[in-house]
Amino acid sequence: MNEGRMLRRIRGGDSEALGAAIEQYAAYVAAIARNIVEPPLQPEDVEEISADVFLRLWRNASDVQEGRLKAWLAAVTRNCARDRLRRARLPEPLAEDCLEISFPGPEDGLVRAELRQLARAAVESLPEPDRGIFMRYYYLCQKTDEIAAALGMNPATVRTRLARGRDKLRAFLIERGYRCEAVDF
Repeated sequence: MNEGRMLRRIRGGDSEALGAAIEQYAAYVAAIARNIVEPPLQPEDVEEISADVFLRLWRNASDVQEGRLKAWLAAVTRNCARDRLRRARLPEPLAEDCLEISFPGPEDGLVRAELRQLARAAVESLPEPDRGIFMRYYYLCQKTDEIAAALGMNPATVRTRLARGRDKLRAFLIERGYRCEAVDF
């Protein structure tokens, strides 16, 4: 079934047309959702996001322009996946495996653990909104434009605060005897 006919039938309340859309685009929608939420979320979350996307198609088919269904599905999937991540109430972001610090020389587990702990303390020492910006950018992988929109800031301000935050983290670690080139942010 071609896209235009499919959309017209969905707008008319034809559930078989929705089924055809699901059959045709389910893998596409799931791939987008999976790339955004896994990890930290589970495959079941991808299924729920996909179901939400097709429910929105059913309810909002009149908003979709013919020839733009795939793009509409991609945008709605990205939004649903990001909303799901925000609602997930993930554990404190700087857990042991979230901040990877590399340094030259042999890998010494105790030194790595100490560096991770110092880096965590450094991030936690950042004042708000800098800490939140840093966490959104490096942990939630949000783009600076998204962070700016969420916090009501200018994107350039977000980028400046990220750069200053990195500088503060380096200074924090240098004060404790670590070379700044030893830390990859």
